[in-house]
Amino acid sequence: MELRVYPVTGAEVSDVVARIVESHRGQGWQALSIVVTYDRREVVPSYAVYEWAPAGRWSDAAKGDASSWRGYRLHQTVVRDKLAQPNDCTVPTEQAYVLNTEFNQATEDNVDVSEATVLAKIAKQHHISTARAEKLVLTVEDWTMC
Repeated sequence: MELRVYPVTGAEVSDVVARIVESHRGQGWQALSIVVTYDRREVVPSYAVYEWAPAGRWSDAAKGDASSWRGYRLHQTVVRDKLAQPNDCTVPTEQAYVLNTEFNQATEDNVDVSEATVLAKIAKQHHISTARAEKLVLTVEDWTMC
């Protein structure tokens, strides 16, 4: 399920999470962990993480009644500021996501390469300055953690 607009409210996100939980009801799940991101390419949750588990504790999943979910509740384990303070966060552009992905792949594939070298190569490929490439890469990281 997706929310395709920004900003979103905590209530809108909670509503989507509740619908996800309901769509899994009766399927025998011991617990659910729901990661809410702005963009599927983000590697960490940019909005929130919810857990649906016995008493809201993922660690108690094995103790739960998977058939009825009796005693289960939703617990929000991570909440990002962008839900409460959307004006303090800058939404990345498509180009920023592309460059961030290229940067992450290049630095993961070769741990010996310097970040400066990777940024210079990306900048050259996209016909932009190295400073602009770095700014775009950091925009995604800043957004994700906002």
